[in-house]
Amino acid sequence: MTMCNPVDVIAGETLISYQGRLTWPGGTPVVDGEHFVGFSLYADSTGSNVLWQESDTVLTTEGLFVHLLGSQTSLSSSIFIEHEQLYLEISIEGETIEPRTRLTSVPRSAVAEGLCVSDDTGLVVLKTVVDSGGSLQLLDFEGNPGITLQGGRVGDSAVIIPESAINSYEILDEPGIAGYQSSNLIDLSTGEMSDLVEVEITIPDDGYIVLIGKCYLLLSGTTGANSARIQIDETEGGVSQYPYYTQAGLGGYVNTNVNYFPAYVTRTYYKQAGEWTFRLEGRAMNSPPALAQSWDHILTAIYFSSSYGWVSYTTTDPTGFPSALPIRPGSVKVPERTGSCYEVDLRDLEEKK
Repeated sequence: MTMCNPVDVIAGETLISYQGRLTWPGGTPVVDGEHFVGFSLYADSTGSNVLWQESDTVLTTEGLFVHLLGSQTSLSSSIFIEHEQLYLEISIEGETIEPRTRLTSVPRSAVAEGLCVSDDTGLVVLKTVVDSGGSLQLLDFEGNPGITLQGGRVGDSAVIIPESAINSYEILDEPGIAGYQSSNLIDLSTGEMSDLVEVEITIPDDGYIVLIGKCYLLLSGTTGANSARIQIDETEGGVSQYPYYTQAGLGGYVNTNVNYFPAYVTRTYYKQAGEWTFRLEGRAMNSPPALAQSWDHILTAIYFSSSYGWVSYTTTDPTGFPSALPIRPGSVKVPERTGSCYEVDLRDLEEKK
């Protein structure tokens, strides 16, 4: 007898749909009816070591029949994992049909839960296993568990990864955020800027750091002029830096009681990968008896990789910025500023590839 035999896989089970056609040597189909057929798997085309076998009675029509390999004797996934080649041997009514048929890679998809990844030397570096609960787990070359995909779960419980599995260097261009707050009441002087709160942020790659600061200014002690400035800076102390500060206050008050002014300020930096420290700082603009204090400070740092696009920056030196545009300063008196100001595109600083 002879046969032709397309093979298919039934997803979700280790079952292989096998279709054959039984004919006599001259090509005439066998008589329609039931026939006893045996199926065996071997690691090679001629060896005698049987890896798996089963038998069943099949019904033929013009020689055609269909059988599910694994329906009588379970097919272990280890057979497909441990053997690069598999050969199927068929026997009809006790007569063995030669040669054996080599199974293609298609049936191996039925055991995706047992995939192995090897390097050039044949050493297994990654493999997957499925536990009794239907969870798929990725193991390293020593068998240590890695990522686990939990069957039938959604939301936060669907994927489990080891602690510290992801850090900033692995995330690379993903945005990060850091924030600090202080509720201390701080007296501001008319000298150098006083530190109000600091924030530290580590960025994994070159990019932009956007700083957002907020506090309350408490102005009291005089009916005359009383105001204060708040800004974001990297260095301790120093003077006001136009245009990065905000100023709040009045030229006169009805009494000497405390007046509250919310103060918001923002600043953008372009920085290389590494750890950076920024500070929210402030100073009084009027001498005693005017009293300026700050309270309820918050400073937030947000990182964006340079691939996120355009960010503007104001500078008095447009050198190195082909897209610099001159801008007219505001009406606030700025004794520290000299010369013109320019709005520049920080993408001019990026390496062109």
